Amino acid sequence: MAKQQITKRCHWVAQSYLKAFAADGDGRRIWRLSRNEDAPELKRINKVAVKFNLYAPVGADGRRDDALEKKLADLENWFGEPAWKAVCNDFPDFSWEPLRKMVALLAAVTWLRTPRQFEFWKSMHQQFADFFASCNSLPDAVIMNDRRVELDHASWPAYRDATEEDMRRAWNKWLGQAADIAKMFLEMRWAILVSERPVFITSDNPVLVGDTLGPHRGLKHPDMIVTFPLSPTRVLMMDNRPREPDAQFYPLKHDPASTNMLIWRNAIEHMFSPRNPDEVCVEMIADAERMRF
Repeated sequence: MAKQQITKRCHWVAQSYLKAFAADGDGRRIWRLSRNEDAPELKRINKVAVKFNLYAPVGADGRRDDALEKKLADLENWFGEPAWKAVCNDFPDFSWEPLRKMVALLAAVTWLRTPRQFEFWKSMHQQFADFFASCNSLPDAVIMNDRRVELDHASWPAYRDATEEDMRRAWNKWLGQAADIAKMFLEMRWAILVSERPVFITSDNPVLVGDTLGPHRGLKHPDMIVTFPLSPTRVLMMDNRPREPDAQFYPLKHDPASTNMLIWRNAIEHMFSPRNPDEVCVEMIADAERMRF
């Protein structure tokens, strides 16, 4: 019996999503700029935002399990659907429930699946492990979100001594619950910023939750804003302003630099753009100087 092929190269930003920002006509190459290198590069989309075995942890039997990678690949097919092309280029009705659900789920998964989120997951695990290890005895329960959660002391050694692969398995399982985040996105007010020209960029961390300076205050905070670049001419903004009109399109009436700066600051390392990043950076610098930053 042939051995099942396990997906090793895991793209945490969907290639099908990045095609909308491609620099060529066939959707194969994209401009990339690194925070750590001076010169922008024209890269093949299948060579960017990729990490080995990010969604293929080692199981108890010593074999890697890429079930989540395959599930994500199925979800990414939506980026190739006519409805997504309309999202990127036209003026669809974002109040239409099927479309709204599709975009909300794609945004939630795109936000949660990055290596940055895995690093956050590991840091939270370490904080919990250090806190309980410092106690004289383990508590029988903790209060989380006003709910009492009973603790199983028998599982403590495994939790305390969890390996990188143990945490990856737990994180992958949590990723499968992105629908809960999508439901919160659905309840927010949506506004779509529209440019007549392809001026917007994206990054290796496309979904910006909150701002890039302050702490994350929760998706239900009154001042929360979620930013998701859909294409070089569309940026989705979600917020908690129910008195404002929902699912409306707003023409870009200013330089795209301020929006692109937010997207760029949220990047893990790389900017992705359909045009040369040097041009994008010149705009952002000019905007910063104009604002006297």
